[in-house]
Amino acid sequence: MARNDRQVFRYLVDFGDGERDVVSLLEPDWVFQHGLHPEAVMAVVREGADQEDFLAPADVQENGPFLRLLSRVIFESIDQCGSLRRQAEIQGSGYVYLLDERKPDPGGRVAPDDVVGVVDVSNGKPVAGSYQHNPRHRLLTAAGWFQLPAEIEAALHSRLRARANDQPA
Repeated sequence: MARNDRQVFRYLVDFGDGERDVVSLLEPDWVFQHGLHPEAVMAVVREGADQEDFLAPADVQENGPFLRLLSRVIFESIDQCGSLRRQAEIQGSGYVYLLDERKPDPGGRVAPDDVVGVVDVSNGKPVAGSYQHNPRHRLLTAAGWFQLPAEIEAALHSRLRARANDQPA
């Protein structure tokens, strides 16, 4: 479904005014057993989009509840991110950017839709509670679906599953 290695899944969901294709990170077996919470829907597929595996950025409309959940997860788990802590040590003070990992090495200039957000740095450490989401970040670009550092990715999957079960993560 994408050009990078992120696995996403498409589901047909009844929105009350008709069925629509949606995209989620949750696997079919898990969704079959637990359902698909609205916050677990990353995007709604636009009508007329390719019905096969390939989706272009114009084919999807990002889901606001998922974006808010993603921001909360990053905000709460940013201090667990080893790569960001290493960047903070190098930076010393100022800001470090959390970059989307769908492009392995941006080598300089980074497109705004590949900057997930920014974190304040003081004394070589990320400042707790300082994460700010970049509203220009996109879940899907020509390079594929978004990719997060492993620590944040694990926290996101845990939160998505807990949310579907209406449990605190």
